Amino acid sequence: MLGSDHSSYGCLVDTAPSTVSADSIRRVLRIALVVDAVLWLAAGAASVNRALYSDDDWEGPYKLFSVLVVVAAAATSLSITMYTSKPNARSASRIAAVALAVLATVSTLVAWAFVVWSALLAAAFAALAGTGPSQRRHALWLAAPFLAGLTIAFVAAIAKLGPPGSHNDHSEAQGWGVTVACVLAAAVLAMLARRSSGRPTTVR
Repeated sequence: MLGSDHSSYGCLVDTAPSTVSADSIRRVLRIALVVDAVLWLAAGAASVNRALYSDDDWEGPYKLFSVLVVVAAAATSLSITMYTSKPNARSASRIAAVALAVLATVSTLVAWAFVVWSALLAAAFAALAGTGPSQRRHALWLAAPFLAGLTIAFVAAIAKLGPPGSHNDHSEAQGWGVTVACVLAAAVLAMLARRSSGRPTTVR
């Protein structure tokens, strides 16, 4: 507590701009994370369309899924970069982490290559979390959904689970991994949005 009303008023005036600025950034970041979660949910919903795994009328559903994955990956990479950013920190490891996030986002342009882009996104989010401030290291959790999806896709492929599909490749069962990754990513992003809403701190 400050010793007098006058000094207390002076402190509030001096720190108000920085408090408002920090609060505004926090609010924008929280909204961005929620939007990211919605985008991944939409991608997950698009991934369950059985037309994706057949030879008939697959182009439309695939284009929709591709657009959603690319937009979700780009938006999430930007949000997590902001979420884990350090003021005036430009280390080589941080630059490498951001470059990896860009590469991972570009890889989603080939949306059918789930094994590639999910592995790159998991690595990118882990790298961003690892090079961020310690209080934001829990962003590492965002790597888990994509690793879980990869595991499910591999198990489905090896065990030949699900319907054989047009090419007898059981790709629909492997698509379960895509759906799980998208839904879990949305859940983690919602959690990060909740954690990002905190009380602004004032410097006295």
